[in-house]
Amino acid sequence: MPVKKVQQSVPTGAVAPSPVRPPPPWVPPRPAPPVPAEDLVEYPSEDGIPMAQSDIHALRMIVCYRILLHWFLGRMDLYVGIDLLVYYVRGDNTESVAPDVFVSFGVPQRSRPSYKVWEEGKPPDVVWEFGSESTAKEDAGEKKEKYRRMGVREYWLVDPDGECHERRLHGFALVNGQYVELPWEERPDGTLAVWSPVLQLEQHCTEGELRFWNRKTEKYLELPEEQAESRADREAQARKQAEEGRKQAESRADHEAQAREEADQARREAESRAECEAQARKEAESRAESEAQARQEELRKRKAVEARLAELEAKARGPRNPA
Repeated sequence: MPVKKVQQSVPTGAVAPSPVRPPPPWVPPRPAPPVPAEDLVEYPSEDGIPMAQSDIHALRMIVCYRILLHWFLGRMDLYVGIDLLVYYVRGDNTESVAPDVFVSFGVPQRSRPSYKVWEEGKPPDVVWEFGSESTAKEDAGEKKEKYRRMGVREYWLVDPDGECHERRLHGFALVNGQYVELPWEERPDGTLAVWSPVLQLEQHCTEGELRFWNRKTEKYLELPEEQAESRADREAQARKQAEEGRKQAESRADHEAQAREEADQARREAESRAECEAQARKEAESRAESEAQARQEELRKRKAVEARLAELEAKARGPRNPA
């Protein structure tokens, strides 16, 4: 007898179970692409050469680095480096150079053990080399040529002491693959001024110092502590000016109060004089009236005396006898 298939009903409100699906067929993972041989080369982060030849040399590098870092603060598409090894030939760790200070636009602002041009996608844009007796010849020759081949847009030789190069400041711009010296100007005070087209800043070099002049604000770029000190000086100056203004206002108020007091005193004196003059006029009028009355009384008395005398004279003559 054939077996009947009984279809079980799903209770109302219940969810029917999903049919179990078989797992997909196993696919072996793809092998990782082979690492290029040039990427297996180690690129050291140090070359064993001291950062600077002297404390003064190091201080100048650090000041330049910190000023630029503070000027570009907040920009994440720009990197400011100091004494960092720059590798510019992939697979050859002997082709490197360590700029004293450099700026690279369009690369992320992050810490890095070294700067590999092929990884960053571009070479640095601006490089500074601070002159010393042991490095000046290399800075002006071999290093300059490396930066030219690398494609660094601006190269600066800085010699604040005026002992290593022809001038304290040389700026070079890359034009058609060759370095062309940027125009320079010597100010009356001996300051050398050179305009940087890439940075849009004017670089000034005096004896012992490199500074950056902003033509828009007509001010020098400052270190954070210098900026804080300048801000404190401005605030102190503002407070001093406000105090002087307050004192001047109080002085003006005192003068105005004194002037009002003097005006009130003058008014009171004028009123007193007017009252005295009015009293004097009143007394004069009273005296004039008294004198007029006295004159009238005297006149009346004189007329009465005259009339009496006339009367007595008439009586003395007596009656006239008829003719």
